[in-house]
Amino acid sequence: MVTEEQIKELAHAIWEQEGRPEGKDVEYYFRAKKILEEREKAHVIELAPPPLIPELSPPQAATTVLQPGKRRKYAHRKKK
Repeated sequence: MVTEEQIKELAHAIWEQEGRPEGKDVEYYFRAKKILEEREKAHVIELAPPPLIPELSPPQAATTVLQPGKRRKYAHRKKK
């Protein structure tokens, strides 16, 4: 979480780097806040574990997959 102190420090650094213009303190504050929040969001995404992928089918289903050209036993019979 971005703290108020971090925002103020970055805003001050940007203000000094850009020649200390007068009357733009609110602009520098929100610019610094946006920069820090974007950095934090990117860092959280980078550290997040990959999402779990559920199994698409049970392991037994792999043995029932038919190869091309083969038919299941009794597949030709009609249901009653």
